[in-house]
Amino acid sequence: MTSPTPQSDRRRATRAFAAFPVKLSTKPDAEPALLRDISEIGMACASNHAIPEMTLVGLDFALPGATERHQVKGAVVRCEPLGKGQKKQWDIAIYFTEITPVTKAALRHYVGKAKKV
Repeated sequence: MTSPTPQSDRRRATRAFAAFPVKLSTKPDAEPALLRDISEIGMACASNHAIPEMTLVGLDFALPGATERHQVKGAVVRCEPLGKGQKKQWDIAIYFTEITPVTKAALRHYVGKAKKV
């Protein structure tokens, strides 16, 4: 019997640690979330609100050290409770569905220099 492939070996893109805010929205008023990691094709973040899988979301963020804001659209591919306690948080993973070439290049540059997951 073979063991499953480790999660990191199945990823299609290199991920980098990230700990900066992102605005996550399913409606006009965006909710703040805190990024955990990011790649050219997606991101994982912690949010105070659950978002059902396959929900389309808008993302707005600036990479650390940059002033340019990036707007990306994506689909929630995972939403699981994070830890236990009074203030419940959710681990949300998003696959980018619409991203400009400029933003993709900026993410490639950021991931190339940052600490890998």
